[in-house]
Amino acid sequence: MPKTAADRDARRDAKRAVKEAERAEKQTRKLASSLPEPAKSRVTSVASAEKRRIAIVRREADRVPYAARRAAKRSAGRLERVAVRYGSAGGRASSADASRKGGAAKSIERQRKQVKRPSNMAIVSGFRTLFSAITTPTDQERARKTAKERVRRMKRRS
Repeated sequence: MPKTAADRDARRDAKRAVKEAERAEKQTRKLASSLPEPAKSRVTSVASAEKRRIAIVRREADRVPYAARRAAKRSAGRLERVAVRYGSAGGRASSADASRKGGAAKSIERQRKQVKRPSNMAIVSGFRTLFSAITTPTDQERARKTAKERVRRMKRRS
């Protein structure tokens, strides 16, 4: 029996949804690695459960594309909700924080970057403090320089 264009489209959509779910699972694992321990184990367990579901869906994508697409999107959605719950603002974030621009994987990636941001800020502020401590002159050095300038001015006037 020849495949119709609708069949091909359905299979293509199912495979795309499966790929997106796989990317979401990968980003969720990356997010889990940057989380503290109680949240890390929960996110990891959800990610591994969804990985098993996605593997089943991948095998079914050719045979039942509509159901496979639906199941893959559901898995990606679950992973995204977990990322929002444990990823940002200490669990006080809402799903509105995960912008819908792009797919679930992109949204999870944004959550991961948001988790990393405070530690990056701490590093940057530490470098700034160190730099300013090195470059800012002490009061004694400043007073010595001012005295030299005043002596030079007095010599120029006379």
